[in-house]
Amino acid sequence: MADKVIFRDLEVRTVLGNDSWERKKAQPLVITAEIHTSISSAGKSDKVTESVHYGIACKRVTAFAESNHGLQSLEAFAEGIARVSLEVTDRALAVYVFARKPRALLHAKYAGVEIYRTRKEVFGCWSDAPEDEEDSAQEAAPAAVERAAAVDAAGSLGSEDRILVKKLSLSTIIGVNLWERHYKQTVDLDLVLHTAKPAKGAVGAHDKVPRYRNFRTVVDAVTEVVEKTSYRTVEALATAVARTAIKQCKVPKITIRVEKPSALVFAACSAVEITRSIDDFAASAALASGAASRITSATGSMAPTPSQASTPVPEAAAEAAAANSAIRPAMHSVYIALGTN
Repeated sequence: MADKVIFRDLEVRTVLGNDSWERKKAQPLVITAEIHTSISSAGKSDKVTESVHYGIACKRVTAFAESNHGLQSLEAFAEGIARVSLEVTDRALAVYVFARKPRALLHAKYAGVEIYRTRKEVFGCWSDAPEDEEDSAQEAAPAAVERAAAVDAAGSLGSEDRILVKKLSLSTIIGVNLWERHYKQTVDLDLVLHTAKPAKGAVGAHDKVPRYRNFRTVVDAVTEVVEKTSYRTVEALATAVARTAIKQCKVPKITIRVEKPSALVFAACSAVEITRSIDDFAASAALASGAASRITSATGSMAPTPSQASTPVPEAAAEAAAANSAIRPAMHSVYIALGTN
């Protein structure tokens, strides 16, 4: 059974952030929570006391958000929202929290975080009652089924948290048409950073944000790459963004959606979505190295001189060069001049 009590797009104002401006000014945050419970008894009795009262949940979440909580990161803030939501009643078995900050980034719609927490993860037990009194024999089986359903409802969020950047709009050279090689056009990126759940502990335990979970650091690196490149395909651009996030910013796993609004006349956009992890680029580096070795053996090239060996080669460029040499045939350009004389 996967019953939920939901409040969506609750707008609050809170002081949240690292820099001095964010620590002084209250900013808007938008919160969605889905509290997992069983409404079977409330559906029969028509009593809200046998469910999770969404009005009380909203008030408590608002009170926490607008209090002097002292938190700096969205991740820790979402943890606090999860705890407050589950404290409403022990009928709340788990909660999904989506908290987003609309004014977090200049060129993006919002930055946000998604988490899923069970009651046992937050409080260490499923019920406020002592363990030996937690369930009677008659109630044990239904309660176990409901709790199992709450755990299963997490899906991939059972083992990870997600940091999101929505509609990051950047300008770049992209495409194969002649005009696309001369004029920059806008691409919209959605980024999802997949991170491991934090260790169990207090609300503030997740408030120290390492580099791989800092969405500003990742966005800065991605922006620099996108605006300086001139790929012909959206696929190559998405792969370059993933490589940058994983290798430069140490993100363990990322999902990237790149939309090209001007690509199709009768459609809103064309898009490519990929998910990459650190293992994907470790494997591609190994393949590229093997391909380069085979090329060297086949052509009989001599070993590099000490000066050549000490010259650093960008890893991405080395991978691309090796892959192109190993897979693609030689390409030649031919120019033909036509005239009347």
